[in-house]
Formats: sequence, C-alpha cells, structure tokens
Amino acid sequence: MRHRFIPQMSLGAIPIPDITFNLSSRHELVPILIAIQYLYVHCKDTLDKILGMIAADISTCENPNRGCVGLSHWENLVMASLRQGCDFDFDNLADSASYHKKVRQIMGLSDWDDKTYRRSTIQDNISKLQPETLQAISELVVSLGHQLCQDPLKRVRGDSFVLKKNVHYPTDSNLICDGIRKLVEISKKIADEFDLSGWRQHDYLKCKAKRTLRKLTSIARRRQPDRDIQMRAAYVDLLEQADRIIQRAVETINAVDAQVKAEIRTISHYWESYLTELHYFIGGTEYACQLARRRVFEDESIPNTDKAFSLFEPDTELINRGKTPYPIEFGHRVLIIQDSAGFIIHSQEMGIGFTDEKIIVDVMKNLQARYNGRIQAASFDKGFWKPTNLKELTKHIPLVVLPKKGRLGEADKERESGEEFKKIRKWHPGVESAIHALGAGSGMKVCRDKGPTGYRRYVAMATLGRNLHTLGKILIEKERKRQKQDSLLEFVIG
Repeated sequence: MRHRFIPQMSLGAIPIPDITFNLSSRHELVPILIAIQYLYVHCKDTLDKILGMIAADISTCENPNRGCVGLSHWENLVMASLRQGCDFDFDNLADSASYHKKVRQIMGLSDWDDKTYRRSTIQDNISKLQPETLQAISELVVSLGHQLCQDPLKRVRGDSFVLKKNVHYPTDSNLICDGIRKLVEISKKIADEFDLSGWRQHDYLKCKAKRTLRKLTSIARRRQPDRDIQMRAAYVDLLEQADRIIQRAVETINAVDAQVKAEIRTISHYWESYLTELHYFIGGTEYACQLARRRVFEDESIPNTDKAFSLFEPDTELINRGKTPYPIEFGHRVLIIQDSAGFIIHSQEMGIGFTDEKIIVDVMKNLQARYNGRIQAASFDKGFWKPTNLKELTKHIPLVVLPKKGRLGEADKERESGEEFKKIRKWHPGVESAIHALGAGSGMKVCRDKGPTGYRRYVAMATLGRNLHTLGKILIEKERKRQKQDSLLEFVIG
C-alpha cells in the first residue's frame, strides 16, 4: 500500500511550508531541500505530475490498498534527489533520512518520531525508478527554474566526459581469475542446495588461482630476460585451472538437470537465476581464456572490438582520450547541454562507438523543437566539428559557435572572428565547471550502479540532483535580495 505523502503527520511535525533553512550555509544539502520545498509549496500541479510518475514506477500492486506500507512517493522523491545531488551512497542516505533534522522535517517527520530507514529499503525503492522517469522529472524542474530567470535559453553550451564503470583494470589474468572465483562460488552454492559433490575444496581452488595471479603480476614487474618464458608457464598453469573448474561447473549443471528429471520436479525461479548466472560465467571465462591464448601463445594483437573489459559489466567500453592523468578510461561518454542559467537541459549516455560529432545534430534538433525555437546560440568545442555538422546545425540554430579542426580557410577565419562568436566562445569553458560539479558533487566520476539500466539511472539521477541544486541556489539568491531590501527599507523608515 503506497501513499503520496506520509498519511498522518506525527505530533510536533513542522508543516513543510514553515521549515526554515540557514541561507548562509554552503552545504549542498540546503539548496536541494529548498528546491524540494519550493515544489511542494508553489508548484502543486507539477508536483502532482512528478508523484504520479514515481507512483507508476514504484507501485507493483494493481490495487493500491493492498500490500505492505512502503515508502511514500514524496519520500522517494526526496531520497532520489539527495542521493546524487549530495553524492550519498545508500548508507549515507539511510543515515541522513533517519537522523538529519532538516531531511526528516522535509519528509514530514518530527523530532519525536522514531521512524528510521534501512539501507536496503531505500535501495530497493530507488532502484525501481526508471531513467526515463528521472529525466522527465528533471525537465519539469528545469521548466520551473526557467520561469525564474530571464532568457535562460538564449545561449547554450555542450561538452562530453567519461563516466567510468566501477571495474578494475582489465588484464587477461584478472578476467580469468574473476571467472574462476564466480564459478566456484556459484557452483558451491548450487551443490549445497542439491546435495552434489565435487566442491569440498572450493576455498583452496580460489586461493590457488589467486596465487597464480600474484605470480603473474610479480613476473610482469620484474622484467627479467626470461620473463616471457616465465609468463607463458604461469599462464599455462592458470588456463589449466580454469579449464578444470569450467568442466566441473558443467558437470554440476548436468547433475542438477539429471536430478530434476529423475525426481520430476521444477526448479524455483531463485535457483534458476543461479543456474543462468553459472551459464554466463562459464561462457565469459571460456572467452577470457581464448583471448589469453591468442595473445600469449599465438602473439596475436587483439583488437579492442574483440576484447572483454569486465565479466561483471560486459558493456564496458575502452575510451582512449589521451588526457592526463587518465589517458585510457573504461566506461561510456556522457553528453551534457547547459543553458545560461546553469541548468542541464539535456544529458545522455552515448552508445558504444559514438563520439561527439556523430550525435550532436540530432540532439540539438530535438532540443530546439522541445523549447519551441528559443535557443539562439549554441557553443561546442572542436571535438564536435564536422563540415556537415556546421551546415546542419545552422538550419536549426541562428548562431553556431563551432570551431573548425585544423587549418582555417578564409571563410572560417571570417566566421570565427565575429564579435558574437568570440564572446560566446569565451563563455563556453564554463561548461567544464558543470562537468566538475557533476563529478565532485554528484558522484559522476565512477558509476556505482550496475548494469546498463543502472548506468542510465545514475546519469539521470545526477542530472536531477544538479538541477535541483541550481534551482535552490536561484531561490536562495532571490531570498537574500528580498531580505536585504527589507532591512534597507526598515533602516530608511527607522
């Protein structure tokens, strides 16, 4: 059973419109909570839309009056905003929701209320929010912010950065050891459930693979004259271990199938998922072994398209940007478009193999259509350059500030020497500040969520948190000016 808000305010709870904040505080929590309060007090229609979208994702029961009492839709909104807006992990978020005075007040709880929040409860609820829902909520927040600013869409700027996956540096030996570890752990769990033998030495098998990995690492660091011979011998040992464990895992699957057929029973969904995972890691480990054989024993140079960079995040992409301090990164490119008010009006994960110049035309065409042609100027760096891009973008945007790569012709020199071009070009580097804020303040350095959907949710949640932060700063500045004018008026009257 879900509710839009906490059904009954507890004794001593402060009404949300009456909550006060320290406007001189520099903590990122304050502007986000002020923006959420603004939604509740002044934007009832927008808030109804937002809570309706959250309800569509969270509510799994057809009858809203049935089921356990979970988090209200308002609590989900507050926690989803704070998670990336303040760069909280789920433990920090649970602690803040349980013990931080202002966070509890904004959710409708009083100092006397003993309700606490478990990390797993928050994680289960937030993980149900779809990336598309979070993007739609962020767009609504941006539209509210635009009502408080003057011509925020007159000019926009865009750039991309890499949001890394939470994976270790991929080497052949690391991937093989990851596969061995998971095969042993899953097979042992299945063997215990179905009373199968063959995995009594499961701890020893994992330790043996780990010792071989350490040996390989040590040989690679020593750089002795016979290093290649030692490396091949160590790889032979590791590959033999992997082959034996893969064979045992296959025998375990066959034994489970035989037992199920003999007893004429069905496997529960829980154990079916473990068998599916075991199938996956068998295939992944075999592929990692195949790559190692090609590289070590056949001296083959493996192209990036054939490489596997993680068994846990198989969609990970190797991105060689050549920039210090991390010239090579493992993750995906993320494109952001920022307006002159500081709102991120668009963010998206680029697909594998896509770069800046391949998607910018479609993105800006859709943005111009969404905002009814209000974008008058758009600024990008040389990474977005392509002759056709300039031509296509000019059809939709009056002024396109897109520097050309390489040597400039006379027409390009004239175009880039214009006063308006140079003015907006000087304004463009501010987008790096937005990227830094996303990384340092919204956790956009490394994605902590798993899977493709989790990655897109992470990007959308960070964008929502940053836009709420920007809206809160605008509201704080307006309130400071109002207080200053009131104090000045009192001084004049007095």
